[in-house]
Amino acid sequence: MFELVSRRKAFKLLFTRGFQVLVGTVSGSLLSCHSQKIMSFGKHSRQGGVELLNESGKFLTEVKKLKKLALPKNSNLYQPPTTNDLESFKILANALISLDIDKALNKASDLNYEVVRFVDIPTQQVLYGLRERRIHNYPLRGWGSYFINASYKADALIEIPHILFDLFSEEIGAKVFLMSAARGVLISGAHRNANGAGTADVCNPIKSIFQEVHKAWILSKTKTWQIHGFSISTKSKLPVITQSVLSSGQSNVSTEVLDLSKRMNNRGFLTHIYNKLSGSTFLNQLVNQSVAGTAFSHLGATKNIQGIYCRSVGNPFIHVELDKSIRFSTTNRDIVARVIADSIEAVI
Repeated sequence: MFELVSRRKAFKLLFTRGFQVLVGTVSGSLLSCHSQKIMSFGKHSRQGGVELLNESGKFLTEVKKLKKLALPKNSNLYQPPTTNDLESFKILANALISLDIDKALNKASDLNYEVVRFVDIPTQQVLYGLRERRIHNYPLRGWGSYFINASYKADALIEIPHILFDLFSEEIGAKVFLMSAARGVLISGAHRNANGAGTADVCNPIKSIFQEVHKAWILSKTKTWQIHGFSISTKSKLPVITQSVLSSGQSNVSTEVLDLSKRMNNRGFLTHIYNKLSGSTFLNQLVNQSVAGTAFSHLGATKNIQGIYCRSVGNPFIHVELDKSIRFSTTNRDIVARVIADSIEAVI
């Protein structure tokens, strides 16, 4: 009977609540003691780190694989990082963004991550990534995956914080990353409600590896575009045909948000901008069809911790909310990715 159960279902069955307590206690020892036997992703270096993995293919396919491996809702599998984990990953993230691959390899080994050199065949872009090592092809902790472009053209980060909750945001984000040749892309590794409501939501004030990488990769001029999703059917306060809501995470309207808004509307996606001005102001007559900017506050990302950090260091943050009418259409996903990428290239 067990042979008839899919590998993913079998994995979930093994990690029941009771067994999860055991996993949380011994996972560090298990990974350390048995890495040679069950995590052979390449030769181990003499220093104890792992060799760089060399892979090629379509990065979009790679991202789809990462989505399938993300820890699902209410799985109780997500393991919050400790303070030491966060400090160690900061060193790892800094090493990768500096292209200090030797240092990244040694640090990745300590954190049970692997470092991969990935060539995206369609674009020939060379990417370096951090991926959590797996047991029987599944990650234990759900900390996410992170890639940089070795020859980036846009000093920008593309962020995909809700890989399972905001459907198709991962595809749009990956396409934007490649089309704009952005510096880096951050991809969460668990459903935002993996252990219950908000327990793995990296945009909330929780300890997360995602936020640690975000902080490490925000350099002096780096701008961040974060991709999200909503459904107009559940947002009764919005104008009925709203397809996108943009925000800088605060009341002002940035140059980057204005540029993207114009491009979105020009391509036929009715887009609005969160701000605190009344509908009668010239700005909201222009961008919000005379609707007050506060009508979009629940999609304004005012408490988003990546946005808060960006503002604290004086760097732009662009929060992009896309309705299902965009995300659930193959054609629209391609178009909106191109629009966002064009906007990034224009304002960098």
